Amino acid sequence: MKPITVIFDGYCVLCSGFARWFKKRAKLKTYMIAAQSEEGRQLLKEANISMENFDEVVVKKEEGKFLSGPLAILFLLSNVGRIGRICAWILKLLPDVVIRWGYRVIAKNRYKWFGKRSTCTVITN
Repeated sequence: MKPITVIFDGYCVLCSGFARWFKKRAKLKTYMIAAQSEEGRQLLKEANISMENFDEVVVKKEEGKFLSGPLAILFLLSNVGRIGRICAWILKLLPDVVIRWGYRVIAKNRYKWFGKRSTCTVITN
């Protein structure tokens, strides 16, 4: 299976923590890229997402398709072992509107609730 690329907010404590957690447990070959890096900005441009509006995890799948927000999280959880698959399965039982709403609430408040780093997180691939 070809590698996937995960683009995350390198300043967000929650986002970078999730990225590290996923990288350790991923069943897929994964590249973790901070959105604030040059490569991250280029990938976001390729996905038609501007840095001014960036507040979602983005996954570039092996076939070049992009997933963002809750779809990206569900995809990542589905590929991180038994606990991740169980979490994804439980979340998929909820209506899409509830999943999107929950994701938006967390994304909007991520710095306030979880903190913001003074330097951008880099995860070595």
